[in-house]
Amino acid sequence: MLTQKPMLIVFEGIDGSGKTSVSRMLYTYLQERGMETVWYREPGDSPWGRKIRELADREDSIPIEEELEYFIKDREWNVNTNILPGLKENKIVILDRYYFSTACYQGARGFDVEEIISRNTRFAPIPDITLIVDVDVTTALERIRGNREGEAILFEKRDFLEKVRNNYHNLEGDNLYFVDGTQPLESVFSNVWNHIEPFLKA
Repeated sequence: MLTQKPMLIVFEGIDGSGKTSVSRMLYTYLQERGMETVWYREPGDSPWGRKIRELADREDSIPIEEELEYFIKDREWNVNTNILPGLKENKIVILDRYYFSTACYQGARGFDVEEIISRNTRFAPIPDITLIVDVDVTTALERIRGNREGEAILFEKRDFLEKVRNNYHNLEGDNLYFVDGTQPLESVFSNVWNHIEPFLKA
């Protein structure tokens, strides 16, 4: 028997890992079972989140320090607008990306990964469970090229994604799990559910 309780579930991984698909699959699965569940992505729908997505599709960019500030401001907005209200309403909050993404991606651009995580945890709630959907970069790039009309120029270059993936593999923390994202989606979801189900059992 599943028990409704506030819970923050985070999906992470490099672009093309399949984390968005499996996170949406979990959202639908829980809703169909009567669980009050919400799904959000980061960057969010704040002015800073929209600016980040615009920058990812352009060759030119802003200074990385300014870009990091956009991520922080967007997350503060998401925490106050979506995450904390959802948890206070006893909902299961599912996130497609969180501060681990900022740490691993911006870390690949020269920032200190642990410092970024520390800066975020001053205001952002720590996830109850984090699932890193892991695929090799070749597989990720093949998926990106096959599923999208264009590539996010800044964040989807091979050497850069290798650094990001390495940062993910160096993460440590409670209730942080790696899931093989190279399997068919149903198998990935099954592995995800094996990690989540114990948290929701009465």
